[in-house]
This record gives sequence, structure tokens and C-alpha cells, in this order.
Amino acid sequence: MAKAESASRNNVECLNVDFMRSLVKQYSELGQWTSAFFWADAAAAASSSGPNTAASGDDIWLLASAMLARGELHRAAHAVTSRQLHRRHLLCLGVAMRAYIASKEPSAALGVLDECEPALLEPRSMDQTHNRALAAVLVWQARALAALERREAAADALTAALRADCACYEALDLLLEQHALTPAQESELVDSLPINNQMSASEAALLRVAYRERLLRYAPPPDAPDEAPGPVEACRAQCAEAAEALGRRLAAGGRWAEALRALDRAGPACCPDVRAACLVELRRSAELFAFAHALVDAYPTAWTAWYAVGCYYYLVGKSELARRYLGKACGLEAGAGCVWLAYGHSFAADNEHDQAMAAYFKAGQLMPGCYLPPLYVGVECALNNNVSMCERFMARAAALHGAEPADEPGAGGWERLARAVRSAHVAHEAGAAAYAHGQHEAARALWLRALAAAGPPERLAPCWAATLDALGHAARALGRPAEALRWHERALALRPARAGSLAARGLCLALLGREAEAADALHAALARDPDHVVALALLDAIVDRLDAALTEEEIPQFPFPQLELPPAPSPAPAAPPDGSDMSMSMSFD
Repeated sequence: MAKAESASRNNVECLNVDFMRSLVKQYSELGQWTSAFFWADAAAAASSSGPNTAASGDDIWLLASAMLARGELHRAAHAVTSRQLHRRHLLCLGVAMRAYIASKEPSAALGVLDECEPALLEPRSMDQTHNRALAAVLVWQARALAALERREAAADALTAALRADCACYEALDLLLEQHALTPAQESELVDSLPINNQMSASEAALLRVAYRERLLRYAPPPDAPDEAPGPVEACRAQCAEAAEALGRRLAAGGRWAEALRALDRAGPACCPDVRAACLVELRRSAELFAFAHALVDAYPTAWTAWYAVGCYYYLVGKSELARRYLGKACGLEAGAGCVWLAYGHSFAADNEHDQAMAAYFKAGQLMPGCYLPPLYVGVECALNNNVSMCERFMARAAALHGAEPADEPGAGGWERLARAVRSAHVAHEAGAAAYAHGQHEAARALWLRALAAAGPPERLAPCWAATLDALGHAARALGRPAEALRWHERALALRPARAGSLAARGLCLALLGREAEAADALHAALARDPDHVVALALLDAIVDRLDAALTEEEIPQFPFPQLELPPAPSPAPAAPPDGSDMSMSMSFD
């Protein structure tokens, strides 16, 4: 009996804990979390040499990670906190925070972080493995803070995570998605990162290129280089994330069809919010319907799925249904600022300007570094004839996009904005507001600035035809119909057969005295839109003017041919004087 007990004890002492840990990692990579949990539990039990000896922190981290992957959130957190490992083990702290955040308890996640030893949260210059784990903890801290509406503190945590581990792409992605920093602050942060100190030269070059492309999400993409790409550029060109960044930049520049093609190269379900916005702009309702329902079927708990559904109903003009599904997206992700922008658009489509402004203000709170919320607030102020507030919000939008306004004596607000703005969209909307309030020269300067920022003239997207038409209206208001005609013809080259451009061209031709050509242009406009009020009224005036100008001398006279008439017949005999009846007959002899 003693011999059997001795053999059993020897077998237990021969347990290979390292082999068990390797099994945990292999089964985790294979996604077999129950097997990973079994061997992680066994490794944690075997690593303790006796009943009074606790398992190592690494083994408990493997065990809690397997529990977390199986959906046992509170069990994973308890496995860490019951052993007080969250105080002294960074990986265990991260697992506990992940468990509490997944269970919608951000306050508990911050609570276990507060109990941690302060020295554990300090970066170490010679231990990048510790810094990488610290960056992960800071990212989870930022998520918990964002869930509690403490967005400035969340931005600070993400910035600290990037400084601790420059390769932590998730930290930068969250910063950019939340628009927590202004473009100038983002560039300053990336330039100050010690990337070269934390990785080799090649990987540092790749990371800098990726970060720079993500920062330039509102700038037009560069042309393809003529020379052969280097290894970094070739690797970057094959990355799916590079295709996503390119799709975002193309969508921001109004090149929506090209953006969709770039997103298709990255994958069918990547960047669903950008894809939905592109389909709305291209007015592809059937494709958006299919895409939204595919997202709902595959990811029913993702806010992007219901955001796409709301975008579809907004596109087809059903604002009430759009707001219902956008509200569901807000319930799933309270920090999604683009949802509130779409919410404001649905109110603006119904001319409910106060509700639209409230939605845009909420989006501005969620995205303090984005220029779109103040831009749309400025548009609503212009529609409400509030010129001073419109100028203020347009200037705010221009500053967030990277403008550096300088006070110049003697220049009005629109003139200063025209000299400083760098965003084509801000310049276009500011020009529309200035034109609506009679500032035609300032509107012309702003629209010229918008065209300059939109890109080279030979590669303008069709959406900028509206800016070309606006320049034509400004030139005509300034008494330059010939210049206005050139702008409208350029707009028609970008977007042919548009009724508004054709009607504006007809008006310019009429002002130049070319009534016949003007009538042809107006007929073409009415062929595209039979209810175009301006074209109808203008065509009636031109037709009346042409009718009044035609005189009888101008009407061509056609001579009639000479006819040889037969001789007149002899007069019939007179009736007898006595009034007697006289028979009348016709002879066919």
C-alpha cells in the first residue's frame, strides 16, 4: 500500500507544467476554449506546490483569459481579484478590467485599477514587454472612462498608452475614431512618439507611414509614384488596413464610388459606417438595403448594423423610421458621434432646425476634435438667418480642420475666413451662407478657395459641380454674365444634363443677348425636370421677347403660283316677269 502511494506521489511530482501551458496556448489559438480552460486550470493547480502556496500570476492569467473567452465574465474577474493579483500582476489586472467592461460595469473596472500598486503603472525604459501590457491596461481604462462620459480623461489614457507602446495601434485608432484631439494635436502626438527607440528601423518606417495615412483622413490621396515602391511601401500596399484608410480619405473627398472600390479590396464588412455613408451619397438604396440587412443578420449587437438600417430609411425619405433605428444604434454605442450626425440630418430633411442643431451639438460633445458638427450647426444657423452665429461656427469648423485665422484690420468675418480656411466643404458652406446674406464678393472668394482645396481642376469629383454653379451665380450677381456662363459650362462638364445648371446657363445666355441659345438650354432643362420653376418662368419671358421682336417684315413671304382660270360662264337667263315656275335640270351630255 505504501508502495502504491509512493508511485502515485511520484507521478504527480512529474507533471510537466510547461507542457500544460503550451497546451493552453495552442488550444487558445485554435479557439477551443473549453480545452484551454481545462489545461489552464490544471496548470494553475499543478504550479502550486502545496495547499498554502498560491498559483503563479501567469497561470491565473491564462485561466482567467480562458474563462473570459468562454463568456464567464464575473468568474474571470473573481479568479483574479480573489487572489489579489490585480494589485501586483499587470496581465491579471488587464483581464479583470476586460471582464468588467464586457459585463457593462465600467466603474468596477476603474475600481480594480485604483487598487493597483502605483509602481506597476509606470513605464519601464528597458522592459518593452511590461510597457506593452501597460498600454493594454491603459486602453481598457480609456474604454471604461468613455463609457462613463469622461472623454478628456479617456483621451489622456490613450495618449499615455501610445507613449508607453508606440506599436499599440488600437490606442491611435480609438483616438481618431472618437476625434478626441484636433488635427494639430494628433500630428504633434505622432511626431513626438519614440518609435525609433522601441523597434527596428524598418518596422518604425512602416508604423510611421501607417500613422501618417490615418492622420490625413480628410486630405486627398496622393498620386501613385512613378518609381518602383520600396519594401515598406510594397508591404503597406498589400495591407487591408491601408485599403481602409484609402477608402476613408476618398470618401472624405467626395469620391464615393472610388471609396467603395477601396473598401471592397479590404473586405466586404470593413468600415460599415463609411460604406453606408458612401451608398447614401450615391443614392444606391437597393444596395444599402441588402448591406444593412446582412449586417443585422451577422452582427445584431453591433451599432454599425442599426446605423446602416437608419441610413437606408433616411435615404428613402422615411425620417421617423430612420430616427428609430439610429436611436437603437445610440443605445448600443453611446459614443458614436456619426450616429448623432445622421440623426441631425434626418431632422434637417424635415426642416426641423432646432432639433437638428441639438443633435449636432451632441455630436460635437462626442467628437470635440471633428470639424463636421460645428459645420452643420453653422449651416442650420444660416438657414435661420443668424449670420453672426453662422460665422462663428464656420470659423470654428475651419480651425478644427487646420486653419490658422489671422485678424486683419478692415476685413470682415467672411473675408478673414476665406483667407484662412483649408477645408473645401467648410469653404463651400460658408460661401453659401455669405451669398444668402448678400456678400457676393466674399462668397466668390470662399468658393474659389473651396475649388482650390478640392484638388486639381482636371480631377474634380462630380459633387463639386455645385460649387462651380455657385461661382456662376456669384459672377452673375456681380454683373459678369460671360464669366458666369463659363462656370456653368464647367459644372455641366462634371455633371451633364443637370436641370439647375442648364437653367442657369440659359439665364446667362439670355443676359448676353443670345435668346435663341437660351431657349434651347431652357428646353433642355425642362426635359430633365418638367417642374423646374425658374426654367419655366424664364422660358416664358424669352418666348414673349422673341415674339415681340418678330415683325411682319421679318416674317418670310412665300409667293403663290399663278393660276390660269377658265373663262367666266355666261349669265343665266332672267326669270320671267310673270313669276311662273321654271323647271331646272342638269344635263350630263
